[in-house]
Amino acid sequence: MNAAAVLVLSVSVTAPQLKDKPLKEPPIFGEWVRVGHTEAGAPVPPDAEEHRQVFTPEGVWEYTYGGKGATGGKSFVVDSRQSPPTIDIHMNAARSDSYRGIYKVEGDTLTLCLVRGDRDRPRAFESTADRPTTIWVFKRVKKD
Repeated sequence: MNAAAVLVLSVSVTAPQLKDKPLKEPPIFGEWVRVGHTEAGAPVPPDAEEHRQVFTPEGVWEYTYGGKGATGGKSFVVDSRQSPPTIDIHMNAARSDSYRGIYKVEGDTLTLCLVRGDRDRPRAFESTADRPTTIWVFKRVKKD
């Protein structure tokens, strides 16, 4: 084998391989304040108290209502590779009480379309009496 062939062979064997692009961090991470709520197709009046949710990169889900936080092993899992991206929110560490749904982030607006328990996950951002989903709309909380 000539020297040029050996050189080409050794370079191709040791050259780094292209890898899959790293997944982009889901834009859901951060703190959000609720600005809209629809239940089974009907608008729900604004909350008397401020409702905030926080989604952390570690999968922790926190929410406060009127400044009072809920505790107890709340978590969430997203799959941003799906279209639309999916989310599962677990109300306790045992995951015995949960929401399943889809989400979208458009600028500083987060929209969640959810069902409770193990019902079929929504496929579209719609809520009707026949398709009783919960739709929450949030605005991102800006940090000073």
